[in-house]
Amino acid sequence: PTAGSNLPSPVTVKVKADPDEVTIGTPFRFTMEITAPTGMQIVMAQPTERIGAFDIIDFGDEPAQHGTGMTTITRWYRLAGFETGHKEIESPPVSYRAPGATELIEVPKDHTVVTVKSLLPEKTDGADIRDIKAPEPLPIDWRPYYIAAAAVAALAIVAALLWRVSRRGRAARALPPIPPHKIAYAELEKLRGRHLIEQGAFKEYYSTLSDIVRTYVERRFEVRAPEMTTEEFLTSSARNGRLQSGHRGVLGNFLTESDLVKFARHVPSIADSERAYDAAKRFVDETREPEFDGNGTVAAAAAAPRAPVTAPPPPTAGPSGDERWRGPDATR
Repeated sequence: PTAGSNLPSPVTVKVKADPDEVTIGTPFRFTMEITAPTGMQIVMAQPTERIGAFDIIDFGDEPAQHGTGMTTITRWYRLAGFETGHKEIESPPVSYRAPGATELIEVPKDHTVVTVKSLLPEKTDGADIRDIKAPEPLPIDWRPYYIAAAAVAALAIVAALLWRVSRRGRAARALPPIPPHKIAYAELEKLRGRHLIEQGAFKEYYSTLSDIVRTYVERRFEVRAPEMTTEEFLTSSARNGRLQSGHRGVLGNFLTESDLVKFARHVPSIADSERAYDAAKRFVDETREPEFDGNGTVAAAAAAPRAPVTAPPPPTAGPSGDERWRGPDATR
């Protein structure tokens, strides 16, 4: 079937919640099963923070089940809700692409309902409510003051000794580490100087550009993930909590486009390549560590307002011919 066709979809999505009635803040398991003909390419959107009214605590994939001409893919989530009532959960978007086709077709969504109850009793007769007792006067304990005075005196002595040691001579100190954004800037300039776009080496260009951004994120936000796929890398960034959700979206679009070029045999235009370069540089600009001048204030280059980061629109990808491609929205 094509988009807008009334024919039944060859791919189905089924969701369920276990249990479907929980108290507020109690985690439960939300499972999504996608059944498709074997060989069909499935593209699954991956929310990293919330599904409907529920926060995502964890998620993962179970091994694919293969039957007679059909394959079942299972993705599970651990969710928790903090609003009482009957809450509907809708399956995240799923699309498919038939072998030899170029168009992605969205699969009809499935939904279920989870009831979140309060931990407080619904009714109370007030029998357990009693007035508080009057406060009793506290005796004055001078010991904390003595301890505080002794601590201040000890700190003053230590500070004086350190000052005298520093005045007598300072040993040679190691140079401070180079900030991650300066390393990224240097690598970006080096990449531009190689003129790979002019040579038509788009795959090498996008691979190097993606490695520069991934290495910057690893150093800047302490995400130790050199061998992760794009989906695992974005998931690790989300769980780390240091990268803002807006920047995670930009990073996801950028890395997805890079994966299409590296693994899905997509050939971008020169304009696409320039936009990808600009998006990478502006991503570094928006997330770089602030720099301070000699007066302890943010340096002008870091304090100046910047335009919001925008990622280049994801290109229309052809069918993948490389089994290694595992982008953030693709499941083999």
